Amino acid sequence: MQRIAITGGVAEGKTTVLQMFAALGATTLSSDSIAATLLLPGTDLWRQVIQEFGQAITTADGSLARERLANLAFSEVRVRRRLNRLMHPAVVRALEAHLEAMSRDLPLVFVEVPLLIEVALQGWFDGVIVVQATPSLQRRRLLERGLPHSRVRQILQAQLPTRCKVAFADWVIRTHRSLESVQGQVQRIWRLLTESRGVY
Repeated sequence: MQRIAITGGVAEGKTTVLQMFAALGATTLSSDSIAATLLLPGTDLWRQVIQEFGQAITTADGSLARERLANLAFSEVRVRRRLNRLMHPAVVRALEAHLEAMSRDLPLVFVEVPLLIEVALQGWFDGVIVVQATPSLQRRRLLERGLPHSRVRQILQAQLPTRCKVAFADWVIRTHRSLESVQGQVQRIWRLLTESRGVY
């Protein structure tokens, strides 16, 4: 099974690119979806996060108040590091388990891993796709999601710049172009990975 990682920064279109590969018939996996499942009420990670940060980060039904947790994480570096120390090992273990459980007969899987380079997982994969927009487009997309300017600035400053990730890329998909252009870039990579090997 060939594993291809999809990474990049916030609001650069990683999920859109993953969905485009899925529409072409690819098997896909998202570490963000795995993380969301790990944080459902009653899970070990959910309990650990509440123990670390207190009941103030929960809602009335016991779910994590993501916005409150994000406010804490992006307002102070030490808090973000504490959260990452809990989250990263759990997500990495779960991702590894998902990949191991996949059929060996499966020829190709695309995995969205936003923090691929930050947690040094690139060695797990046979290829790396970096999805890249411009910083100004990232800012605009985050603002369009309703985030205040101060939060957008905090988020972007907290992240490893995508230009640093490009050095690890086998392919770069540039998403500051039209949707049709992005689709074309995805299709070219898909053909390269499938037609040359007789996959699908």
